[in-house]
Amino acid sequence: MENNRFGRNTLIGGVLVLLSLAIAAIGVIVSLRTGNSQYFMACSIPAAVCIVAGGVMIRNDLLTGESRLLLPGGERTIKAKVKGVTRNLRTAGEKTVYYVICTRNDPLTGREETYTSRSFDEYPGKEIIGREVTVRIDSREKGKYTVEIDDLLEEIKKEKTGDEQAE
Repeated sequence: MENNRFGRNTLIGGVLVLLSLAIAAIGVIVSLRTGNSQYFMACSIPAAVCIVAGGVMIRNDLLTGESRLLLPGGERTIKAKVKGVTRNLRTAGEKTVYYVICTRNDPLTGREETYTSRSFDEYPGKEIIGREVTVRIDSREKGKYTVEIDDLLEEIKKEKTGDEQAE
């Protein structure tokens, strides 16, 4: 199934634009029937606010690539637990790469979510299993995330060198 770019923000933005048209129409109709232009003036401000808010929400869904990253609040971070390390099935001549698999239970839905790190040329070690990592999720684009694994790998490396020095 193809993931289209139009999400909840586009829907809400569209509703706000339609609402602005309805508010403006009510202001015009009441002003014409009563002969008092103050009704139109009173309705024009909320209509303008709805148009601007709706336009901004629609724009957020339509932006792509790097422009999307410049918008504030486009990302959230969560903690996930490392479940294991997997490697790709290599074919002749390919280099073996490893991936860290992390999971987390979504508190709202109760479902287990799975995240995969970037590839590594070397096995990161079994010491990472059970540890927590940060996952940065792009809230505007479903399925786009980054597993922040480098800090954990550095921490484990320091622990290993500390253990070796203690012996």
